[in-house]
Amino acid sequence: MFRVVLAALAIIALVNGETCESPEFKVNSHSTRDARLTAESAAQLEITVKCKNGKQPGTLYADINGQVVPCAQTPAAPGKYFIGVAANTHKELASGRTKIKLYDDDSYSALRKARTEDATKAVKPFGQVELNHPGVSYGPWLPSEFFAVCTFGLVWWAAYRERSKILG
Repeated sequence: MFRVVLAALAIIALVNGETCESPEFKVNSHSTRDARLTAESAAQLEITVKCKNGKQPGTLYADINGQVVPCAQTPAAPGKYFIGVAANTHKELASGRTKIKLYDDDSYSALRKARTEDATKAVKPFGQVELNHPGVSYGPWLPSEFFAVCTFGLVWWAAYRERSKILG
């Protein structure tokens, strides 16, 4: 009986110790585009992780410009993680592609143990994704409503002038 319990515990330990092999990442990103509507920039990444062996990482951590934050995940869809990025000004969230390093529990623990900058750089991340932020648009100097009112005014003036000629 003791051998059966010991074998069951060994199998459970092996199954729980299994890690994700050759992860593939699919990224959808959304970011602030119109600078006239808000003073701050924000972006959200939806990351889908697919592992070759089917074992999903428990928790992911994202390194965004040197700041490590945990990724949110949804229980309804295993393998989906979300990252939110916020900046106080539009210039703080750089336009273009920003590399974001992802860490699982093991690599994050190694990152936390690293004391020097060289040791931190030596820690291998779980994976890496990119945030594609095209930048914000400040729009035209004059809004389209202004042009619509001006066009309406010109059409009305031309019609009124022609009416005056006919009746006049």
